[in-house]
Amino acid sequence: MTTVISFRADDALARALDQLARATHRDRPYHLRQALAQYLERQSWHVAAIDEGLADANAGHLLPHAEIEAKWGLA
Repeated sequence: MTTVISFRADDALARALDQLARATHRDRPYHLRQALAQYLERQSWHVAAIDEGLADANAGHLLPHAEIEAKWGLA
């Protein structure tokens, strides 16, 4: 089963999509599905990482600020 989703895109984005479609011999919907699937995968990973971090913090698994700065080269 599929669902139709419609949205507006600015002209430059639509032209870039059409250019990609021509270059790859694929249609707009193919590229839009691919792009949306990749975006949702990245965002889902990000949300899961945030949830994991919040669960750790709520469980009291916290690091000293100086240790975090050192880990990320901010000290």
